Amino acid sequence: MVRPPGAAGARADTKYLPAAAQYALAAARAALADGGRPDAVPADRRGLLLATGAGLASLFDAMDATVAEDGGAAHLSPATAPYFAVNVLGNRLAAELELKGFALTVATARTAAADALSTGALALAAGRCDTLVLAAAEEPLPAVRGGGGEQGAAAFTLEPLAAARARGARVHGTLRARSLFVPPGALRDSAGRERAAAYLSEALADLLLGPAGGPPVPVSRDLDLDPDPDLDLVLVLDESAVGEAVALAVAGAAPGAGLPATGPRLPMPSGAPEIAHPPGTPRVGCLGPAFALAHAVTSPDGPDRLVVCATGAGHVALVRVSPARPSRLTTQEPSHAEVA
Repeated sequence: MVRPPGAAGARADTKYLPAAAQYALAAARAALADGGRPDAVPADRRGLLLATGAGLASLFDAMDATVAEDGGAAHLSPATAPYFAVNVLGNRLAAELELKGFALTVATARTAAADALSTGALALAAGRCDTLVLAAAEEPLPAVRGGGGEQGAAAFTLEPLAAARARGARVHGTLRARSLFVPPGALRDSAGRERAAAYLSEALADLLLGPAGGPPVPVSRDLDLDPDPDLDLVLVLDESAVGEAVALAVAGAAPGAGLPATGPRLPMPSGAPEIAHPPGTPRVGCLGPAFALAHAVTSPDGPDRLVVCATGAGHVALVRVSPARPSRLTTQEPSHAEVA
């Protein structure tokens, strides 16, 4: 994890990069220093996932102003012109670490980092790559868009469990991730709310059962299973109908975690380095969930943690982090990704 002022501007060879790109680079370098080894496999078997919500908003606005008000595109700085494409935000990271298998930027508001984890797990399970680097990076919104927001970055290196063990890697934990979409319009009537509840409950049950081959980690009385008293919850929800539906589903699926079945659902502290956020402006950054996941991964003595993120637009991401406890890391499921 990199928090401001962090690495932005800390290295002369990256000073012309957007701040979000500098944060992503610094976080990825820290992940490698912590034991991540994407170079343990050939370059064309290494992937990159870059997650951001507003990481280039300030730069885009400055470019628009230059083109519209300051004499046209000829006045754009050659150093920043490539960033007209948001996918270029991770280019320097891909080049530095020789991540040549694939590169993908996920820009879903608020859930981007958790969505990227789900995508990465699928890519690893499908054999699309042998290892990947996932970086979530943000910088504040420009003043004309209300200002504020998140800044900093978190980076993960992921690989299949068997591969990590074969090379003697330091394993931090196992991740199970699901991304869903709950159409806001479907929640306007009781039938739609019931379908959404069933859909969310199924996804939660899938995540909260234990690793294949091991004893189940029960979570729901509705499933006639015992609650998991050790499960820790981090909810990153807004006050929308979607957020309310997700909170109710979590309360039903994980009663042992102490979430009330009724009552207000407010965002819980996530550890994200947010700066002042003006009332009424949407929270689009993905660092809240990303930092919550990073804290869970780097807390080996902590309980399993379920990070839940949802927005009023309908995007829902669920990630369970199981810290590296030998009794839990005995088998591998296709949906698992390993963090080293």
